[in-house]
Amino acid sequence: DITALKPGRSCRAALLTSSAKMIAEVVVLAEAQRHWLLMPRACLAAALATLNRYLIMDDVTLADRTEARTLLAIQGPRTLEILRNAPMLPAMDYSVTGEAGALLMVPTQETATVRTKLLALGAVAVNWEAVNVHRVEAGVPWWGVDMDETTLLSETGLERQLASFTKGCYVGQEIVARMDTYGSASRKLMQLLCEGEAVPVTGDAIVKDGEEIGRITSAVFSPSLNKPVALGYVKRPHYEAGNSAAVRRDGRAIAATLATLARI
Repeated sequence: DITALKPGRSCRAALLTSSAKMIAEVVVLAEAQRHWLLMPRACLAAALATLNRYLIMDDVTLADRTEARTLLAIQGPRTLEILRNAPMLPAMDYSVTGEAGALLMVPTQETATVRTKLLALGAVAVNWEAVNVHRVEAGVPWWGVDMDETTLLSETGLERQLASFTKGCYVGQEIVARMDTYGSASRKLMQLLCEGEAVPVTGDAIVKDGEEIGRITSAVFSPSLNKPVALGYVKRPHYEAGNSAAVRRDGRAIAATLATLARI
């Protein structure tokens, strides 16, 4: 509900087609006279075209500010402590890894200075491989990997995080509401806790009693769980947490248990 945001506050949102397929996953930051829409770079062109199409009577100008701002993410149990010691850095609540987290949007020319400040306060720089492991462990889907423009919002399990069920009409609302009421999504994105050491690969089949019921989208080996963890779409009626399944990998079956995604 974007109009309910007060300056300095943020929320997660989704931009949808009329059939409730995803155009973009968005974080919205409100300011007094403007809103920042933060989204994966791959979504930008389609999002701008869609928003411009609906600007009919509104006194609004859209502009691409990708090069002018940089996003830094702070994640983990010390997030609030670090931010308390850096009050000059406005932050938005947002989890990349399923833990406590925040996003900082800074002018691009100040990125190095802010990053140095965060490191001095005790933050530790990590690479994308580490972030990927944490977010798959937590069941956090990524755009372009686990969801894209062919995905229905209700298939991702994120409809309660990215859509409002109280604010009234929006593009795609009828489909989202119907699926929420009747549970009619033909597939759902699920987490799979796998046995053994073999890590599934994107595209591997998820099977149950010899029948293919889905496909893997992401997979990592989790050091904390000491087992492979994956994300993948599972067909109805199999997408219930606790159900058993298997993943076909190089002619063998990897036993797995289904789990729901993080409610971040």
